[in-house]
Amino acid sequence: MKEMLKGLLSFFRRPKVRVAVVSGGPSSEYEVSLKTAKMVMSRLKSQKYQAEEVRVSKMGKWPISFKKLKEEFDVVFIAMHGEYGEDGKLQAKLEKEKIVFTGSGSKASKLSMDKALLSEFLKKKGVLIPEFAFLKNRAPVKNFGPVICACLPLVVKPSDRGSSVGVTIVNKLTDLAPAISEAMKYSSNIMVQKYIAGRELTCGVIEKDGKLIAFPVTEIIPKKSKFFDYKAKYVKGASEEITPAKISQKAAAEVKKQSLKIFKMAKCQSYARMDYILGEDGKIYFLEINTLPGMTETSLLPQGAKAHGIEFSSLLDIIISNALD
Repeated sequence: MKEMLKGLLSFFRRPKVRVAVVSGGPSSEYEVSLKTAKMVMSRLKSQKYQAEEVRVSKMGKWPISFKKLKEEFDVVFIAMHGEYGEDGKLQAKLEKEKIVFTGSGSKASKLSMDKALLSEFLKKKGVLIPEFAFLKNRAPVKNFGPVICACLPLVVKPSDRGSSVGVTIVNKLTDLAPAISEAMKYSSNIMVQKYIAGRELTCGVIEKDGKLIAFPVTEIIPKKSKFFDYKAKYVKGASEEITPAKISQKAAAEVKKQSLKIFKMAKCQSYARMDYILGEDGKIYFLEINTLPGMTETSLLPQGAKAHGIEFSSLLDIIISNALD
């Protein structure tokens, strides 16, 4: 009994891990980031962590210096999405200052955020990707004209943004210019990709105890949109998510296998989420990696984790543990 009491006292006397939940920033996904931060703050175990939200302004102004960030916290939990938070810029700064942070490093983040760059990289490694071309700094690159003429309908999107901002499905050539203009509101780098009719799937991957785990595959069925756009992602009830997806065991196994493979190829760390289309032709097409997937109440990674038997708070434990290790 005495030993048990000593063990309990030792547990409660352990110093709490000091966590800075960094949110906001100069991103088109500023509001989503705040929702992720709020959810993370509410689910971090109070007996284990001493957490504080560090909100970066839309202009990129920090409320704390990097020196103080390093001195006052043990780990930075990056609750940002999109440009600046997910594209490697923040990660590079934290690496330079030797500050511990969650998620992938700067190189993997930069590669994964640029859909065109990532698609070229993975296509060379044999990953099946819908035909694409892109504009870089508003100038056509890589067979732009021939791809467009051969691939209608098309998906037009900013190459280096997330959450489906600025995305348009183009069914006729006369709609292409307005779609590019819409995408250019968010970036000067635009990806134009063949639209694949089929079922939208996603699969989360996490590192746990030195091993990679692929979560059960989720199927996404938008209720109020033609595809999984910003509204379908973040408005409660705007889409139906089925985990595990009602697809064949063979297809589910292939998605999980591909997700683990792509995670390694892109040199991701700790956790990520991969998106796919199961085409009407039965083939599985890779779309993109999310190295900092959403952690809101409608987010897909926590849903996949729960289906695997990992509750939200435990998921955060694993992510933070990975960073500290």
